Amino acid sequence: MQEIYKDFHMQMLTADRNAIDFYKKNSFERAGQTELLWIYSGDDH
Repeated sequence: MQEIYKDFHMQMLTADRNAIDFYKKNSFERAGQTELLWIYSGDDH
């Protein structure tokens, strides 16, 4: 992801709780005090 979007000033992703440590090890961090919000009508969460 970082290679493909290296020229963008921001890269964002949504990570499930059990993947957060992986992304932190790869330089991602929480953006301030942000929290993910959504409207979701699926049944897999």
